[in-house]
Amino acid sequence: MDTSPNAQQSEVLGASRPGRRRLVALAAPVFAMALLVASCSGSDSEGDAGSVGGSSADPTEIDAANCPVAALDAAAEPIEVTVWHAYTTLTKDALEAAAVQYNASQSKVKVTVEAQGTYEELLKKYEDSLGNPASLPDVVFAEDTTLQFMADSGSIVAAGDCVAADPDAGEFYDGLLPAVQNAYSIEGVLWPAAFGVSMPIMYLNKDHLTAAGLDPENPPATLDEVRSAAEAIKAAAIPGVEAPLVMQLYGWYPENWLTGAQTAIVDEGNGHDALATTSEFDNDSTTEIFGWLQTMENDGLLKAYPNSSGIDQFLAMANRSSSILIDGSRAITTVNAIVQNSYAGDQIEGAEGIQVDGLNLGVAPVPGLDAAGQGAVAGSAAYLVAGPDDASIAAGWDFLTYFNTTAVQVEWTLKGSYLPVTTTVQSDPAITAYFANDPAGQWLGIVNKQLLGVDPDFPGPSIGPYNQFRTGLHAALESVVLNDGDVATTIGEFDAQFQAELDAYAADVGG
Repeated sequence: MDTSPNAQQSEVLGASRPGRRRLVALAAPVFAMALLVASCSGSDSEGDAGSVGGSSADPTEIDAANCPVAALDAAAEPIEVTVWHAYTTLTKDALEAAAVQYNASQSKVKVTVEAQGTYEELLKKYEDSLGNPASLPDVVFAEDTTLQFMADSGSIVAAGDCVAADPDAGEFYDGLLPAVQNAYSIEGVLWPAAFGVSMPIMYLNKDHLTAAGLDPENPPATLDEVRSAAEAIKAAAIPGVEAPLVMQLYGWYPENWLTGAQTAIVDEGNGHDALATTSEFDNDSTTEIFGWLQTMENDGLLKAYPNSSGIDQFLAMANRSSSILIDGSRAITTVNAIVQNSYAGDQIEGAEGIQVDGLNLGVAPVPGLDAAGQGAVAGSAAYLVAGPDDASIAAGWDFLTYFNTTAVQVEWTLKGSYLPVTTTVQSDPAITAYFANDPAGQWLGIVNKQLLGVDPDFPGPSIGPYNQFRTGLHAALESVVLNDGDVATTIGEFDAQFQAELDAYAADVGG
């Protein structure tokens, strides 16, 4: 048996069941039946009567019949709904609290929330479960990178279908920020039903910057300025500082920098106009990013950890051996809680005994190739699984509509660190006060400004074999940064490998 990633994915993609939707019209019966055409496409703020959230693409594929929302009305006993996720710390707590509140609010549905380890572990379990539909959850909160695969898998119901079937739920989707709408749509059809939006940001040890003669209130805005700041910190010989900048070699960051500079990673409008089949990763911007990372490490300005290193990058900031960290915004409420001594380090695996007394941290927009704050909508999204039981689909949808209520969404930001995705939640008094007055909220408010500045017409890439892309990108980054591999050669080899993955995926889903 072929156990390569593409062979395994081909088996998964071939496991769709009757009544499911599909991303592209198939030339051969790889799936049990043809499903929807979809892809992350451009959208305008005026909206479109036939689509969700204002997509400007032709939404003719939306079909309310795919989402049997009325089946819950006829259910004679409580419907069990299982929700899978990969959240940790306060974000996990926020999702679990939402489920408890939902269960207490009604008697038709009982939601059980189940953590599935990392995003990679969750995706693997989901893929394995496609061969046994009874083992699938009813709702899955998956990483943003799974959009194309989830749509192609034939295992989910598009949110666009459910809004067509349940117009009362449309207000939430009509208010989606255009950048969020476009990031999670495929050719005019919105697939996820709920969202956990985050972005990369920059954490700063403000005391270290001051000691190096830098202004913490005027942080570096570009990668070149980060280098200059790191050089100043190193020259200041601050006790305990081993490398001024610390970060994981996580593919999300180069992807964000490329998208922020409006450099496509794949063809077809970065995978939003149709299924991406051609890599565009080998370009001048990618070369610049790889070269910057390599020289930063070689010059002692960067402590780079492999993507699998856990929370070492945060520990480097906590023990003051580094001064600048590039990481994700979802950690904000937890990091701030630890700094404020309201969330003990021993509640987080790997952070036992952490001492942060007197740590003067700040947050700034993520630096970019050209300017600060550039990037793409990322994070996670909740998909409604198209199980064989109509009542379960309806029950899953009912939970997700509850999850999207303003009160729950406010807590999703206040406790879970995810950004407000609708205009209604953005303007909620609790959110505006949080961003203005709360220490963690002020940090998250900086990230929120990044979100509001994202160009909705240039979303991040939608890639079928995204898992393989990320795995290969991590290896390429480690080769260049940790092993001093040749930048041009490494990028070229990875680009060829990625192209082969795209070719195999296109053959799998297109017959």
